[in-house]
Amino acid sequence: MEHLFKNTGGQSQAVELKKISHKKQILRAIYFDGSLSNSELSKIVKLSTPKINSLLIELIDDGLVKDLGRGDSSGGRRPNIYGLVEDGFYVVGITINIKRTIISIFNASNEEVSGPHYFPIKVHSDIGIFNEVNKALEKVVNESNILREKILVAGIELPGLINEKKGVNKTYFPHIPDLYEELHKIFGIPVYFNHDSKLRTFAEQHFGLAKNKKNVLMLQADWGLGLGIIVSGKLYNGKSGFSGEFGHLPIVDNGELCSCGKKGCLETIASATAIARMAKQGIKDGNSSLILELVDGETDKIEISNVIQAANSGDQFAISLFTDVGYWLGRGMVYLIQIFNPELIIVSGKVAEASQFILAPIQQAIQTFSNRDISNDTEIKFSELGAKAGTMGAAAYALEKISFSK
Repeated sequence: MEHLFKNTGGQSQAVELKKISHKKQILRAIYFDGSLSNSELSKIVKLSTPKINSLLIELIDDGLVKDLGRGDSSGGRRPNIYGLVEDGFYVVGITINIKRTIISIFNASNEEVSGPHYFPIKVHSDIGIFNEVNKALEKVVNESNILREKILVAGIELPGLINEKKGVNKTYFPHIPDLYEELHKIFGIPVYFNHDSKLRTFAEQHFGLAKNKKNVLMLQADWGLGLGIIVSGKLYNGKSGFSGEFGHLPIVDNGELCSCGKKGCLETIASATAIARMAKQGIKDGNSSLILELVDGETDKIEISNVIQAANSGDQFAISLFTDVGYWLGRGMVYLIQIFNPELIIVSGKVAEASQFILAPIQQAIQTFSNRDISNDTEIKFSELGAKAGTMGAAAYALEKISFSK
């Protein structure tokens, strides 16, 4: 980010670095909270208004901030409002999962200016995967006519057990002690990563249903089943960053074998992968369904999108699958409600696209198995950010990290 700031000269390196750090924090504040006045920035960055004003003048000269004119006043002189220059800088959000890679580029106003772009790059335990992703990013940048030097940082959402403080993914890259360093070498810019459910929770916290809320859980019901946790307004990671492995809660007696090696995990009955598997098996067992027509009779091609499409067309077998999934999700949520007492649970991911079929059974299971004095305190809502939450959360998380880096 430093290369975007003009060198004022005549100051010690320590003073200059401190000023750059304060500029980063101003840019971060406006990125996450929208246009702000001098006094509002002063409270967030914790600097005097004259100091903020001086930094804003420099940021305007840097081509990163613009004066939007006078704002509203509750009394007295109306304050000047400052926003970011849309093309002043860009941030990249990348999703790498078991199905594909998705790349989006966001401008300084958090607008998706390029993407989502889809690539057939699936997560695997080889550092070379990131060379493939970087080549894909180069293609996107070139086709988007965006200057590479204006890209500050990239964020990547990954599956696996991730210790974000140490920069380790124990599941896919256990032998790389500092993945951040390796990624910086490959991409040529700072790169930060975290677990997909945490990054999508970060997006909800700043741009979605969890904004301005203190105690929220975000259930990422996608190919797997993850959990993001906000406690007292802060994203919770746990001791080693491994919090939120909700999908591996053993809940089904004599259930299916899970990818983790255990049987009966919630993920084996209430994830997108599980839904596709159950649909395939149900049709092979003789259930009549529109799903079979949607895949031209090839059961091995069944995905959750086909099951959702069939359910939306009134297919009873598809609807029954989602009814069962909703029930099990509700059973799982009971544990969360009675342990965390959250004000809100957000359901996100591919499974959330079937919200009209799973909400009622979720609520029924909660009413059946939970203490109502506790569960009545909790709202259940479905994410409004949709699929964009992944790349948006990754990009914003990376900007947050770089804003407070030295």
